[in-house]
Amino acid sequence: MPYDVQSSGAELRVGASYEGAGAIVTVDGELDHSTAERFVACFLEALGTKPRSITIDAHAVTYSDSSGLSALLRAHGLAFVDRVEFRISDPSPELRRLLEATGTKDLLSLDE
Repeated sequence: MPYDVQSSGAELRVGASYEGAGAIVTVDGELDHSTAERFVACFLEALGTKPRSITIDAHAVTYSDSSGLSALLRAHGLAFVDRVEFRISDPSPELRRLLEATGTKDLLSLDE
């Protein structure tokens, strides 16, 4: 089920799909202070299906600030508690720069 968020010029499309025992949460747009909670809501919905793994498809993230990073770290922590494998697939160059600059790249298990 896709979630669309628009506020103060920022737009985010986020949705979950399921493949086997895994979930894929696709993020498209700006992951920032005005959209981070919608990402977390979608992630929690996917986590509620009890998958073995959750992949964040982040190839279309156009911008992320500290709130977006915090949402990704929160999702990682929730997955860890539920013993669900967590990874970020194909992060956009913008998101990759943020994760590298903050030293969170390895923690969040980036797939190249």
